[in-house]
Amino acid sequence: MNDNPKIAYWKKVLSLLNKGQNVFIAMVVDHTIHSPGTTGAKLLVKENKEMMGTIGGGIMEFTLVNRAYNILNNGNFTPEIQSLDHKKTGTDEQSGMICAGKQTNLYYVCEPEKDSEIVDKIVQNLTEGQSAILSISPEGMSLHKQELENHDSQYSFTQSDDHWCYQEQLKNYNRIAILGGGHCSLALSRVMKNLGYGVFVYETRENVFTITENRYTRSVQIVDDYRDAASLINYPELTNVVVMTTDVDSDVQGLLGLIDLPSPFIGVMGSQAKIAEILRRLKSEGISEDQLSHLTAPVGTPMTSNTPEEIAISVAAQILQKRIQPTN
Repeated sequence: MNDNPKIAYWKKVLSLLNKGQNVFIAMVVDHTIHSPGTTGAKLLVKENKEMMGTIGGGIMEFTLVNRAYNILNNGNFTPEIQSLDHKKTGTDEQSGMICAGKQTNLYYVCEPEKDSEIVDKIVQNLTEGQSAILSISPEGMSLHKQELENHDSQYSFTQSDDHWCYQEQLKNYNRIAILGGGHCSLALSRVMKNLGYGVFVYETRENVFTITENRYTRSVQIVDDYRDAASLINYPELTNVVVMTTDVDSDVQGLLGLIDLPSPFIGVMGSQAKIAEILRRLKSEGISEDQLSHLTAPVGTPMTSNTPEEIAISVAAQILQKRIQPTN
């Protein structure tokens, strides 16, 4: 199975530490709208200047990689933060970029002796999908167990005159449940995993080619009835849902189970004629107009989408558009 970007990043850090190498890591811990670097973005720099990931690119990143190289080759480094303005004027240090917005970066050097064990636990938690809080401050890096419901957001950054602390819940807040395991589901699974989402697929058929070929999911669950899938979705308030089964009856059954979930997004794939029939049947089952208003039907950003890959791109684009964005 191919790793999602976050797991791949930490596995690379661990691999380098296990080879006895120090690793410079940079993370975006806060950002405003239009900033090229977004909270949670990560970059690593090796002792030979090779890098992985990005915190926004451009001259900002070029300058940082050169600085990281010097830090890695000159000994001790105390963890620090840097606030950068992406415009010619601003209250913080200028990044050299003019795309607007600003971001705060955290810089830390992982060392084999002090950090290998923690990074190994990070990889383990991410791989197993476990809840845990990663904390980084001037005192160093730590990890402790904490359930998802006890942490308000995926990322937290606090700063005072003499101290700062960054925290990240390792459990992925970006989640998507897909009802249906066909070609479009396979394509959407691939796209969403590459975007860093945890993908969960529900299907009524076993041993379907597109299910056995789907290496992009956290899980595939076979259900007797698509209506049962809703009760199997963990953290529904964080989980986007897309219905793309093989027929109208299955779509309707799935939606009857999903309609009252607190999911941020519930979409169903289909032509205008198919959607009209689905909505008619839902109404005949007693679903109100208010309940139907929570559905996105048909799902996908309007575009000419004919192939499964094109449909997947249009659906992913719509989900990304509806994400909550920074307001300042």
